Amino acid sequence: MDTARRIAVVGPGISRLATAWLLSQRHTVTLYEDENSLGGHSNTVDVTLDGTSHPVDTGFRVYNTRT
Repeated sequence: MDTARRIAVVGPGISRLATAWLLSQRHTVTLYEDENSLGGHSNTVDVTLDGTSHPVDTGFRVYNTRT
């Protein structure tokens, strides 16, 4: 019996991307995002040093005083 499912992941921030990757090992996963990039509020930029580009994780792009 085939137990593979078709699963939709909406708004793939970093946690949902991890979940989608894990689910994709056994299921067909489709990501839906209205932004031009994935990852939600996480942010990585490329920094060039001595002619070599390095990805640098800058943390989250959100700041609020409550949390």
